[in-house]
Amino acid sequence: MTLATAAAAGALAVLALAAAGSGRALRRPRETLEAAVGATVALIALVLEKVNGYEGVLTGVALVLGIAAAARFAQSVIDASRDASSRLFALLEKENAAKSRFLPRTLVDRLGRGSLAEVVLGDRATEPMTVLFADIRDSTALTERLSSEKAFELIAEFFARSARIVRDHHGSVDRYLGDGYMALFPRRVEDALDAALAIQSEVASLNAEEHWPRIEVGLGLHTGPVTFGTVGDARHLDTTIVSDTANTAKRVEGLSKRLRAPVVATGDVMHAVRDRTRYVVSQLGPQHVRGKSEPIEVFSIAARPVLQERRLRTITGTVDPSPPPRPARTP
Repeated sequence: MTLATAAAAGALAVLALAAAGSGRALRRPRETLEAAVGATVALIALVLEKVNGYEGVLTGVALVLGIAAAARFAQSVIDASRDASSRLFALLEKENAAKSRFLPRTLVDRLGRGSLAEVVLGDRATEPMTVLFADIRDSTALTERLSSEKAFELIAEFFARSARIVRDHHGSVDRYLGDGYMALFPRRVEDALDAALAIQSEVASLNAEEHWPRIEVGLGLHTGPVTFGTVGDARHLDTTIVSDTANTAKRVEGLSKRLRAPVVATGDVMHAVRDRTRYVVSQLGPQHVRGKSEPIEVFSIAARPVLQERRLRTITGTVDPSPPPRPARTP
């Protein structure tokens, strides 16, 4: 056997072993098996030629099979590399989406960052926003009546429904606080007011379902400048709100129970409303709240009866939410 033949035989043997042993790692078992079989047959043809003296008869067969096996194995490696890149990209997208579930996307976008990867410790901004606080009233009594798991299911169901409403009204839930949450609305105060009324409608819908006990939810709203940004350290990053606006909204939510008003908004909110006729507004007078030296003017907000009925029917799917057509004029 010449040196060239021995080298060719060695190369085919290495190719056969490499292809056979890498199928699982490359996630290409069928393709690599085909390459291994081709290399093995080429090696056998080369050996038989030298043993039986068929000079030139099987050399072409070995050459063709060897090249085909090498090409098949190379293609398997290339395809596996492409798949690995795609899997890595999908994994990164999934990881980024998972992180966005913990960092409020509205705040990240308003920090001027294109993605979560660009957010750095200390990023901050100040903007006018409407802050909404929601709280399940008497949640302690609720957990006494229910098992901890059942109470958790009820609170989680309320949070899930509320979060959808907040998103639909161009807001975002900044953080959950036990049996309540804080939501931010950067566009208009009407977004927050409409969301608050829709949340109360959803509470009524939830209470109508027999497998849940009745709950009451208080909502407080205030509008003003909000400073938000990132805090933490290199290993754990979170967003936080530092704002008298948020503190006032929380205090106003606390008034809702004492004043027996499901939705309470400050005078600053109502002054920013462009069309107050959309709502039923009741003045509750100046109220003293903790942390404020002066009383603040607050209002009870409710939906107009027609709008309230339409909203409830829209939820249940019993009527078209669009207004009825006007009758044609008679000549």
